[in-house]
Amino acid sequence: MPACRGCTAQPALEAGEPPGLGAVVVKAPDTVSLGPKQLRIDEGRLASEVESKLREANIFVAPKTGAAMANVRLTAEGFVEGSALDPVLGVKVRLGISVRPWSKEHERYGEDVVAIGQAKVDETTVLAADSPLQRLVEHTAEDLLQAYVRRQKLWRADQSEVAVALASDDRDLRVEALRVIGKRKLGRLSASVLLLLTDADEAVRDAALGALVALGDRSVIKALADSHQMRDTREMRKVLDAIGTLGGQEAQEYLSFVAETHDDEEIRDMAKEALDRLRRRAVASPSTK
Repeated sequence: MPACRGCTAQPALEAGEPPGLGAVVVKAPDTVSLGPKQLRIDEGRLASEVESKLREANIFVAPKTGAAMANVRLTAEGFVEGSALDPVLGVKVRLGISVRPWSKEHERYGEDVVAIGQAKVDETTVLAADSPLQRLVEHTAEDLLQAYVRRQKLWRADQSEVAVALASDDRDLRVEALRVIGKRKLGRLSASVLLLLTDADEAVRDAALGALVALGDRSVIKALADSHQMRDTREMRKVLDAIGTLGGQEAQEYLSFVAETHDDEEIRDMAKEALDRLRRRAVASPSTK
């Protein structure tokens, strides 16, 4: 495992206070016709459940006058697909969370995601006292909230939990774990981060590259140079920029080699640009080695 030179032990908890939990607003104005019933979503009940789950998650603090507040907005609409004999009830749920006043410190609490939930229904379901539309929208909203809470809790998780998240099937959770690693300087996980440079998802690959740059560990430069196909200009630009940002003698040598020898003129030019930026930074910060 590459060592993180100069790294010190990191606290398990993120520095800085989370925003307070502000207003929770639900908008679901339309009714849905399903057989003999007109189904609607109880906005008040859904808002109460959303607020309760967020409070239980303990990712926000109690509201304070003048402090940042996380305001939650959830919109939901129902629809029916299929035939009258074989209907499928569906909902489209959008969860939005915005923090006011905005600050870079609280940027990660923002959210804007959409989920579709569907369920087959029969006559018994249609005639049930409890609205199948309400149950479906509550289940879909809960899925969105659970995913959001899992990601937010990573910022206060210990290193072993962050490592587990890197292997998750949830793409967004992997990306969040990589952001946590970079922000909290969890250098001991750099080997696991390197493995994600070949992830099938571009967002994960980009987040892994960003985490390695944030860690500032120059011992990964060789692995970075070997991680992408040299003919892929889109990926190559990213890795050249990352190597140039990490800097140091090995970075200079690699960028010079690519700039002089690569058979693709565009990639040679990209390497020259990255090398120029590296040298300008070195001049501006002569103590950097």
